[in-house]
Amino acid sequence: MQNPIFIREFSSVARAWKTRLIIALYLLILAGLLLILWPTGGVQSVVTEGAKKIFAIFFSVNLALLLLMIPAFSAGTITVERERGTYPALFTTLLTPFEILTGKLGAAAAMIVIMTLLSMPLAAICALAGGVDAVFMLKIMTLLLATALSYGILGLACSSVCGHTTSAVLLNYVLVLIFAGATWLPAALLSNLLPNLNGMFQAIRSFSPFDAMLYLLYPDTYKLTMSTDGGSALSPFAVFLIAASVMAVLALLVFRWNMLRPEIRSRKYRGQVYTDTKKALKRKLTFPFYLLDPLKRKKPIGRFSNPIFVAEMRSKLFANTNFVVRTMSIIFILSLGILTLLAFQMGEEIHAGSVRLVAIVFQIGIVALLAPGVSSGLITDEITAGTFDALRMTPVSPFTLIFGKLKATFFYAMIFLISSVFILLAMAYLEPASCFPEMSVTEPGYFPALWKKMTTEEGWFASFCETYHTIGIWVVILLISTTTFLTAGLVCSAFARSTPQATVGAYAITGLICLVSLIPVPLAEKFSHSMSFFLLSFNPIAAAMQITGGSFANYPSLWLHNIVVLLILNVVFLTAATWRVFRLFRRQS
Repeated sequence: MQNPIFIREFSSVARAWKTRLIIALYLLILAGLLLILWPTGGVQSVVTEGAKKIFAIFFSVNLALLLLMIPAFSAGTITVERERGTYPALFTTLLTPFEILTGKLGAAAAMIVIMTLLSMPLAAICALAGGVDAVFMLKIMTLLLATALSYGILGLACSSVCGHTTSAVLLNYVLVLIFAGATWLPAALLSNLLPNLNGMFQAIRSFSPFDAMLYLLYPDTYKLTMSTDGGSALSPFAVFLIAASVMAVLALLVFRWNMLRPEIRSRKYRGQVYTDTKKALKRKLTFPFYLLDPLKRKKPIGRFSNPIFVAEMRSKLFANTNFVVRTMSIIFILSLGILTLLAFQMGEEIHAGSVRLVAIVFQIGIVALLAPGVSSGLITDEITAGTFDALRMTPVSPFTLIFGKLKATFFYAMIFLISSVFILLAMAYLEPASCFPEMSVTEPGYFPALWKKMTTEEGWFASFCETYHTIGIWVVILLISTTTFLTAGLVCSAFARSTPQATVGAYAITGLICLVSLIPVPLAEKFSHSMSFFLLSFNPIAAAMQITGGSFANYPSLWLHNIVVLLILNVVFLTAATWRVFRLFRRQS
C-alpha cells in the first residue's frame, strides 16, 4: 500500500518550478566551476597541472552547496503544517503515526538523495583528469550521500522541535555550522594548551565532512598533521561515517518523539505575578523593565511612529527577551573565549595579523549566520499566517511595511553585534597608539592624565583619528554588510512562496558574497587582474583585511570599492523588494 503522505509531499515538491530551478542552479554552478577549473591544455595535461586541486575545489563546493540547500527540503516539513493549522488534522485521518512519520521522512530524504545523485555525473567527469581510481570516486560519492542523509534527518528533527519555520531553518543552519565547521576549533585552539588530548581533538575534527574529504584528497599531507600519541585507529573517513550514522539515529529519535507525542498548548501564564502595587510600579518604571514590561508593549502606537516597526519590535525583540539575553551571552562568551584561547594557543608567537583575521571572520560570521535568518521570513511569515491580506486593507503603504520591518530587523541584528564588543576592543588594543597614557585604565590617575593629554597636547585628535581610522572603516564595512544580508533576506522573502525557500535564497546570496567571491584567491591564474578585483570587491572579509592588516596590497582601494558595491546591492535589493510588495498589495486574487 502506497503512503499518501509521501506521495503528496514528494509530488508537490518535485513538481514545483522553484525546486527545479534550485536543482538547475545547483548543477549549473557545479558545471561552471568545473569549466573554470579545467585546464586549457586538455585532459592529457591535467595531471601535471594539479588534478588534486580540481578535485579539492570541485568537491568542496559541491559539499558546501549540499549543506546550504538541505534545510530548504527538510527544515520546514513539520513547521509548515503547524503554521497552516493542518498538523492536528494529520492525526485525525486513518493514517497511523508511523505512516505519517515515514511519509514525511521519506519525502524529504528522497529529494535530498535525488539532488545528490544528479550531481554525480558531473563529479564523475573529474575522473577524466586521471590520478584517481574507482575506489576513490566511490568513497567521495558515499561521503556526499552520507552527508545529505544525516543532515537532512537533522533538519527534520529541527522542524519537529521548533514551532515556526524561521526558527527551524535558523536552528538547522546553526547545527550545520557546528557539526561541519566548528569541530575544527578544539584542535585549532587547544592543541598546544592540552597536548595530551590531541587524539580526541582529531577525532572531533573528523566529525566534519570537510575533514573527511581533506583526508581522502590528501592522505599523506593529512597524516603529517595527525598526532602519533593517542590517535584514533580509524581513518577520518571512517570516523565521519560513524559520526554521521550516530547523528542521523539521534535526530531520527528526536523526530519520532516529537511526532508521536501529543501536542499540548498550555495557556498557563509564565513568570512572576506581582500583587503588591508599589513593587509592580517600581518594576514598571525601572530601566530596563520599562522596555520589557507587558504594559509598555500594550501602549498605543504614536501618531508619527511607524506602526510596522513598533509592532515588530514589540512582538519579536521585547516579546522574547530570554532568547535575546541568552544569545547575547553566548556571543559574548564566545568572543572572549576565542580570543583567550588564541592567545594561549600561539603563546609568544602571537601577532596582530592573526587576531585581526580571527576578529574579522568571527564578526562577519555572526552577521552572515543571523541576519539572513532574521529577515527571510518578514513577508512569507505574513502570507503563511494569513495576515498579509489584513495588512493590504490598512492605510499602511508598501514603503512603510518594508522600511518598518527592515528597521526592526536591523535593531535585532545590532544587539548581537554589540555583544561581540570584545573583538573590536582587541583590534583597537593592537593598534600602536601614543595618544593614551602609558598606565593601566584601572589606576586612579588614568583619566586625569588622559584629559591632560587631550587638552594640552597639540594634534591629539588628529593623532587619534590617524591611529583608529582603520577600526572606524571596519565598523562601517560591518554595518553595511549587515544591511546587505538583511536586505538579501527581505528580497528573497518578498519573492519566495515559503520561508524555507526564502531562507535558503538569503543564505545562498550571503554565501556568494562571503565565500564564492574569494575564488580568485586559490584560482588566481584562472582570472585576469580586473576580474579578480571585481569579484573581491563584493567580499567584506577581503576589504576588512586590507584596511586593518594591509592584505591584498595588489588591489588598491579594495575596501572603498567594497563599500560602494555593498551600497549598490542594498539599493538593488530594497528596490526589488519594494516593487514586489507593491505588486502584492495591488494583486486582486
